[in-house]
Amino acid sequence: MSVLVIIGLVSYHRYAKWKEDELSKEEIICISDITKESSEGENLEAVIEDKIKQFVLSDTKTDFIVLTEEEMLHLFSENFMEEGDVKVENICIKPSKGVWQLYLKSKYKKISLPWLVLDIVKDNIKTAEVYIREVHVGDLELPTFLQSRVREDLNRGISDGIVMLNENNFLGRRIDNIELLEDRVVFKGTR
Repeated sequence: MSVLVIIGLVSYHRYAKWKEDELSKEEIICISDITKESSEGENLEAVIEDKIKQFVLSDTKTDFIVLTEEEMLHLFSENFMEEGDVKVENICIKPSKGVWQLYLKSKYKKISLPWLVLDIVKDNIKTAEVYIREVHVGDLELPTFLQSRVREDLNRGISDGIVMLNENNFLGRRIDNIELLEDRVVFKGTR
């Protein structure tokens, strides 16, 4: 029993230290920072809509849509729905070339849950495939059976979404490549 208490205390202390250090880094951008001014959030929506319109209506065979970190955060926040009693309170990203870390702060009923961290990865091959490589609670690894289950479910959802976009021709283009860069995401589409 005392071993479990010690493990729990060490894990709590490690998580608290990670949260204090990690979330104060300059390269992390949070939706809560963007939405402090509601007009900025509304402006982002208009900018994103305009970029998508230009991408869809472009006459060129191959075209690109480039979304900034803030625009991607806005899209993430708009697409994370309340799932029953779970509500996403804040979303942050830490972008880098090929790997974007997505941080999710949730609440279950009235209980605040710890930060969930997802590593979204894009290999150097030219495809529209992105996937979740790792799932953490703060900097603590989830047990293997739980992490693999969560990762499989998330990756299936990402894959299904890209297949649905391409097969149903929602954008009038096939998404051929996605690039995760240090400050933006680039989608390449062809007619």
